Amino acid sequence: MKPWKDLFRTHILERGLNYYEEGCVTSLEQTSTGYTAVVEGTDDYDVGIEICADQVYDMTCTCPYAAEGNYCKHMAAVLYKIEEGEPDTKMPGNYLQKVQEQNKELQEIIARIPIEELQEIVFSQAASDDFLYNKIMTKYAPITPRHMIRLKKQVNDIGYHYSDRGGFVDYYHATDYTDALNTLLDENVPLLLEKNYRMEAFELVNCVFYEIGNRDMDDSDGSTSFVVDNCYEYWQTILHECNDEEKETMFQWFQDHQENYVVDYLEDYISDFLLNEFHDEEMLRKKLHMLDEKITKFQKENYSGDSYSAYYGMVNNITARIRLMEELNYSKQEIRDYRQKYRNFSEIRKMEIQEYLSGRKYVEAIAVLKESKKLDANQAGLVAEYSQQLIEIYEKRNMQKEYEQELQYQVFECMQRNLEYIVKLKKLCSETEWEEQREKFLQGKTSTWIIYEFLIEEELFGRLLQEIQKNNSIYALDQYEKVLKKHLPNEVRDMYVQYVKNGAVRTADRKAYKYLMSYLKKITKYPDGKKIARDIADCWKQDYKRRPAMMDELRKAGF
Repeated sequence: MKPWKDLFRTHILERGLNYYEEGCVTSLEQTSTGYTAVVEGTDDYDVGIEICADQVYDMTCTCPYAAEGNYCKHMAAVLYKIEEGEPDTKMPGNYLQKVQEQNKELQEIIARIPIEELQEIVFSQAASDDFLYNKIMTKYAPITPRHMIRLKKQVNDIGYHYSDRGGFVDYYHATDYTDALNTLLDENVPLLLEKNYRMEAFELVNCVFYEIGNRDMDDSDGSTSFVVDNCYEYWQTILHECNDEEKETMFQWFQDHQENYVVDYLEDYISDFLLNEFHDEEMLRKKLHMLDEKITKFQKENYSGDSYSAYYGMVNNITARIRLMEELNYSKQEIRDYRQKYRNFSEIRKMEIQEYLSGRKYVEAIAVLKESKKLDANQAGLVAEYSQQLIEIYEKRNMQKEYEQELQYQVFECMQRNLEYIVKLKKLCSETEWEEQREKFLQGKTSTWIIYEFLIEEELFGRLLQEIQKNNSIYALDQYEKVLKKHLPNEVRDMYVQYVKNGAVRTADRKAYKYLMSYLKKITKYPDGKKIARDIADCWKQDYKRRPAMMDELRKAGF
C-alpha cells in the first residue's frame, strides 16, 4: 500500500500507533473495496477503509471526531494493522520495523551500561523531568502527602501547558490535553491501587476530574467525555477495593460535592455515581434521607411548574427515591402510597402504567392513561404517547369500539410523524368513508409533518405538486421528482423552469451559477426540455452578458 501517514496530524498518528500496539484493532476483514474493522477504546468504533490502486481512497469511522470530517486515531490504528499483514512490512524502510529495530538496539545498549552509570542517567533525567520523577516515586517509593502534592501539580501543569494565557484550551490542543490527563491517570492510579494507596488514588482521580470539569475548552470533538468516563471507571475500581471505612469516606465526598464543584453538566457524573454505586444498606438509607431533603428543598424553594430544570430535578429525585425503596425491599403498597403523593408528575404515572401493564392489569392501565390525557392536556407529545398506548391495548384486547375511537383521536388530534395510525384507520373504513376521512385529515392540523408522504401513499400526485408549489419548496420537488416526473412531467418541468428563471435574477456568485446550471441540465430530461433550456440560456446570454462568471458556467454546462 502506498504511503498514507501524511493523511494524519502527527499526534493523531501517534495515538493510532498506540491503539494498534495495544491490540485494540479487532475483527479486521477484507472487503471488495478495502477493509472493515472494529477498534476498541472507551467505546467500540466501526472503521471502514477503501483502497483503490493500492492507495487509501476513503475512510470512515463512527467516532465523534471522524463525524466532524477528520481522519481519526481509529483509522490510523486500522491502517497500521493492515500494513502489518502486507509483504513489505519486513523491508528495511518500513516504519514499524524501524521502530522495532531501534527499540531492540536501545535495549541492548542499556543492558551493557554499568548499573552505577545507568542510575546516574536516570537520576539526572528525573531531577529535571517532573513526569519521570513522579512515575518513579509512584512506583517505587512510599506515597507521602508531599508526593501527592507533586502529582496534583502535574495535573495543573498539564492544564497550563495546553491552554492559552486566558486558560482556554482550543480545538487543536484539546485532544492532546485530554490524552495527557488520561495518560496521567492510567500511569499512576493502577500503581497506587497495587500498593494499596486507595484513598490517594481517589484523591488523584478527583483532582483530574476537577481539572477537566473546570477547564474552559473547545470540546467539539467530545474529548472531555473520554476523561470523565475514565474517572468514573476508576471511581468504580477504587470503590470495589475499599474497606468499609474508605467506602464511607468516598460516600461522604460524593455527597459533599454534588453542587458547585464542576460545571453543571458534569455534576451529573457525581450524582449518578452516588445514587448508582453505593449499595450497603446503611448507605442506601442515607441516600434515601438525602433525596428526601432534596425533594423538600425543591418543594419549598425551587420547584415551579414553569421551570423545566426545576421540574427535571424534582422528578429525577422522586424516581431515584422510588428505585431506592425497591432496592431496600419496601412493600409494593408503600411504594404505591409514595407514588400517589406525586402523581401530578407524568413520569410517576408512567411508572404506574408500566406496573399495571407488566401485571396485565389492563383496566387499571387504561384508567391511568385516560386520566393522564386530561392531566397533561397542554403537552401534545405526552398526550399522543398516551393515545398510542391506549390504541395498542385496545387492539390487543379486541376492544373494537374503543380502538376505532382512539384511532380517530390519534389521527385527527395528535401530530402524525409517520403513516402507521393513518393506515390502521383506513383499514376500518369503507371506500366512501375513507374519502371523507382522508379529506378531513388533509384539511386538519395534524398532517403537517407527513403530508407529502401521505399524498404519495394515496396516489394524489396532483395534490402533492400543488402542496409543493404552495410551499415553494424546490427541495421537496427534488425529493419527490422521480414519482412526480412519471405522472406529471410537464408540470414538474415548468416548476423547475420558473425556479431557474427566478434564481437567475437574484444570483450573483459562481457557486450559485453552478447550482443553477445543474437545474438547467435537469430540465433537458423533460419533454421539450432541451429546447426550453436552450432558450433560457440564450436569454441569459443577452440579459446577463456582463456577468462573466455566469457566461463561463453556461459554457461549461454545454450551453
